[in-house]
Amino acid sequence: MENEFKVGDIVSSLSGHDKNHLFIVVSIDKSGYIAIIDGKSRLRDNPKIKNPKHLRKIAHDDKILDKVLSPIATNTEIYKMIKVYNYKE
Repeated sequence: MENEFKVGDIVSSLSGHDKNHLFIVVSIDKSGYIAIIDGKSRLRDNPKIKNPKHLRKIAHDDKILDKVLSPIATNTEIYKMIKVYNYKE
């Protein structure tokens, strides 16, 4: 299993009240903590910061990466993209 996270990765939370929920990695700070969003409870303007050991990488999708990096992407669009991975898992 690959533990290196990148912006645009689909990840699953392994602990906390959001356990087993899917998120998108939007940034990684210098100390290694990861900012994640899901477009519903965690929006673009208020990402959740998590320790990478509490996350599991599901996939990397370049379409999602383009959407996350786009300043005009809405939270609803992001949520719908993650929803597809909920059915795959």
